[in-house]
Amino acid sequence: MASRICLLLPFVFLGSFLAGCGEDPDLEKLDELASYSENVNAYRQVCATCHGENGEGKEEVFSPSIAGLPAWYIEEQVNKFREGTRGFHLEDVPGQMMRGISLTLTDEQVKEAAQIVSQMDKILTEPPAEGVDLLPGRRLYARECMACHRYNGTGEATFHSAQLIALNRSYIRRQLLHYREGKRGATKDDIYGNKMVQVTSRLSDDDIDALVNYIGALAHGDDPRSEMER
Repeated sequence: MASRICLLLPFVFLGSFLAGCGEDPDLEKLDELASYSENVNAYRQVCATCHGENGEGKEEVFSPSIAGLPAWYIEEQVNKFREGTRGFHLEDVPGQMMRGISLTLTDEQVKEAAQIVSQMDKILTEPPAEGVDLLPGRRLYARECMACHRYNGTGEATFHSAQLIALNRSYIRRQLLHYREGKRGATKDDIYGNKMVQVTSRLSDDDIDALVNYIGALAHGDDPRSEMER
């Protein structure tokens, strides 16, 4: 019985979220989904409802594309949700939903789901609109981001930095704002999140938009290293 409740909880969280958006959750349908999930892998049990069958994310529930993210990063972030260093802020509704879901997971489920995600085909960040001036974002990236997230945006386990080029633009922008507003990275135990809070405190809205545009270009081959010579 306890196991069945745990399997149902992610769908209940999603149903509650959609109800807040004006949609009535179908509890019978949620129960069917939970029954189905008992016989499939950890990703499909818990994650696919919001992140999609192929890890593509779903903008309607503010869930990012996660396909191809490294397993170590997925495990680390899920554990941050479990520990309350992510999803702690009352205004971070998607983060709070993730925190609730993460608390239903076993260590084995987290590891299994992380491995599945890491083996998915990466979905690159959307490119910027044609004609967008990339120079401001390229310079910002070289100055503020490249040391930890690397010149190609793939991140680095040593620095606990995310692979940026496989995250969707709306999510990147939202997370940069969350860091700047203290909705993420603001707990004393989140050492690497604290660094992001410091970095984003120096960024204006225009800077954030420029970075989001540039990360889209970075995902499709732009190289920021030339700016290091300036």
